[in-house]
Amino acid sequence: MPFVVLITGEPVFRGRVGGLTVPLRLAISAQQGGASAIHLAPSAEGLAPGLVDPRLTIAVRAEPPPADAVVVEVAAHVVVHEAAFGALAEAVSDGRARSLGMGDARVEARPSTTDRASLGPAVPLVFAAPFAFPPMRVASLREAIRANTALLRACRKARDGWTSTYLNRHISLNVTRVLLHLGVHPNHVTVGNLLLGLASGVVAARGDAHGFVYAAALLQAQSTLDGCDGELARMTFRQSKLGEWLDTIGDDLSNFVFFAGASFGMHRLTENRLWLALGAVIVGCGGLASAIEYRYLVRIGSGDLLAYPIAEGGRWGESSAQRTPLVGRIASAVQPLFKRDTFILLTFIAAAAGMTGGILVTAALGSIAVLIAVLRTEKRLAT
Repeated sequence: MPFVVLITGEPVFRGRVGGLTVPLRLAISAQQGGASAIHLAPSAEGLAPGLVDPRLTIAVRAEPPPADAVVVEVAAHVVVHEAAFGALAEAVSDGRARSLGMGDARVEARPSTTDRASLGPAVPLVFAAPFAFPPMRVASLREAIRANTALLRACRKARDGWTSTYLNRHISLNVTRVLLHLGVHPNHVTVGNLLLGLASGVVAARGDAHGFVYAAALLQAQSTLDGCDGELARMTFRQSKLGEWLDTIGDDLSNFVFFAGASFGMHRLTENRLWLALGAVIVGCGGLASAIEYRYLVRIGSGDLLAYPIAEGGRWGESSAQRTPLVGRIASAVQPLFKRDTFILLTFIAAAAGMTGGILVTAALGSIAVLIAVLRTEKRLAT
């Protein structure tokens, strides 16, 4: 349902929350939530110069909203989860006003004049979204820190694997908190992560036990900090297709270079050419699978590997509905182990335990399985 946002009053806290001023964050969040325009009440007209930003592409008007529009009214000192704006606008479809939040952090949505069914008080909205938070007043440094924490938590993803959920995100979100204060851009972090991944392969190629551990630790650091670029992008509304591609290609290159380096290192350590063959399998099968996936992503105009439909089958090439009950249970049980975050942690643990060879064998088998799954997906897409 098309709607506009009416901002009232002046901000109380003049600092930044998540790298943006509170009014600018409010306006861009409204845009992300589906608002078609931002209107400034007379008390908020002074905000107009601060809302000039290339990330805010909808119109900003210092005039009353039109009578035929759904209006979401919010004070300039409130931080609102972007999904809340759309939820409020949709909820007024029955002609009754809705509200979210309490006190001076309250946000209210009003139906258009023609659709209004009741002039009674707004009905509280029950708002639920992954890692959502209620509207939050920001009138002091303490409240700004609290809002910043809520925004960082909202950067988590429901699709995060075990390791990301219970380990990596706890680290990356705190690193992102620091990077926000330093003004670092997401793509800078992505390039830095790629350098970590490339360094891991160089160190692994040394061919000694300590080198394998140090290399796996570098790859684990890359995996952990891999969340920072996306978190920064979501916090500062700097998501871009270039950023998606840098992240996707950077992760794949980090994987290939590490396992190629580890295979070469094992060959140097044992003088057994089997390790070189395993490295060729990992890079060859993995590179071919990635190329096929990239072709699909280019076709749909995305750089996010999660957009490839194989994700629906957990990278096993078929949905749970297509599996037999036994195969489905086994696949569901082991699938999280092959998500990148967990597999890289297991790689570090294996290297520390002197089992680098075992992880190379597992990676080779996994790369073959992924290629088969990708080819089956392509066959399914072609029919």
